[in-house]
Amino acid sequence: MARNIKITEIGDYCKGNLEQLLRSAVLQTDKRLKKTSPVDTGRFSASWQVGENAALGGIKPPGNYTTPTEIERLGYQQEKLGNIYSIHNNLPYAEALARGSSKKTSGALGGQGGWVEGIAKDMQGWVRENAARIGRES
Repeated sequence: MARNIKITEIGDYCKGNLEQLLRSAVLQTDKRLKKTSPVDTGRFSASWQVGENAALGGIKPPGNYTTPTEIERLGYQQEKLGNIYSIHNNLPYAEALARGSSKKTSGALGGQGGWVEGIAKDMQGWVRENAARIGRES
């Protein structure tokens, strides 16, 4: 059944759908990065943060961490169109783990070099699929 939308409400309706897609994409990317992060103490997985218009944020102190499930937003509450969102990890050894050149990556899900880029590429397809789904359901 087709939805009736007043012509004056089309912009808000489309914006709402796009913001829903944006929020879902950020959450899904964060979830995938945490799930595939190599784990020794859990610090690396727990250090993924989402920044709005900046990749700022602190560094988690050494220790043992459980795999986080909540997204860590820095300085904002909810994703909105018009902003740039970065999911980053500020640990000094994050790049070596992401490249797969660290000894800690051996045998880990994310142990292969380029796994972060692989998630980014997968998410491009995920966004296309979900944008199409939203279009069909609207």
